[in-house]
Amino acid sequence: MNYTFLIQSLGSDRLKLDEPLFKHTYFKLGGPADLFYEAKTKDELVMVVQSAILYKVPYLVIGGGSNILVTDAGYRGLVIKNRTSEIQLKGFAGGVDKGKLDLKEAIIQSDSGVPANLLIRYALDQGLSGLEDMLGLPGSVGGAVYNNSHHLDKLFGDHIVEVDSLDQEGKIKKYTQKELQFDYDYSIFHKNKETILSASFQLKRGDKDKLWETANVAIKRRASTQPLGASSSGCIFKNIPLADAMRIGTPDTTQSVGYLLDKAGLKGMRIGGAYVSEIHANFIVNDGTAKSSDVFELINEIKLKIKEKYGVDLVEEVIVIPMLQSRI
Repeated sequence: MNYTFLIQSLGSDRLKLDEPLFKHTYFKLGGPADLFYEAKTKDELVMVVQSAILYKVPYLVIGGGSNILVTDAGYRGLVIKNRTSEIQLKGFAGGVDKGKLDLKEAIIQSDSGVPANLLIRYALDQGLSGLEDMLGLPGSVGGAVYNNSHHLDKLFGDHIVEVDSLDQEGKIKKYTQKELQFDYDYSIFHKNKETILSASFQLKRGDKDKLWETANVAIKRRASTQPLGASSSGCIFKNIPLADAMRIGTPDTTQSVGYLLDKAGLKGMRIGGAYVSEIHANFIVNDGTAKSSDVFELINEIKLKIKEKYGVDLVEEVIVIPMLQSRI
């Protein structure tokens, strides 16, 4: 693959060659990217993607690196690390009370590279409600939009009113809430493979102290039910359909894959340096010695055992890289 013109366009001072991707993922796994570039502003992100399109170089945009599993072979092409960082109040309804801005509701626009937790904390500090149950969400805003991240019954996309993206021809597009086709672990970006640039959230005024109380409960819940601090991508499999839960007869017809894996006795199951978490069975952990191939083999063994025991075909939630025409 000829990278000459792209390297000349982006400049050797910012462009890294053969960058190990394990440095940029929660799993701490993955081989090298042929080319690697950190985009720090939205304009820079647009420029880099448009350059890759112009010179016909395969590209992949990543954010925080959660919910992805990079193969040991790495990525042939350009990986763009999205470090865009702007958050702003785009619009609001309210007035001025005793010399202070009194927001009734507001629209916050966030660059896609902003860590999701940073956006949520910004909203909490403004006394705006809607995202507080999501505190502790890993990864970036762009990743959370792409996969419509969830916590319990709350979906990240519930409060999104608009998203700007860059299509595969390098043109900027705008989507409304309805056009985003949000569903469980799904958005339109799974299908169109466009690059998410920013998202706008419509949030309502709330009591700041109560909002922080709710947010801290969410943090404690995550800490008690997930292997936080471990090298893991988050949930490996999507929860099962309700019809499967009813057929199996799970307690309260729970659709939790973690419950199924636990019931099947798979906690602690290990291949190489990868093992099923003892805290939450839908998490696979890298003990520091794993290869991506260990995780893939463990995923396949889990799927076989659950199919054999319950007749359920598990579907991966984690995104494998490289994948065909990846544009996360």
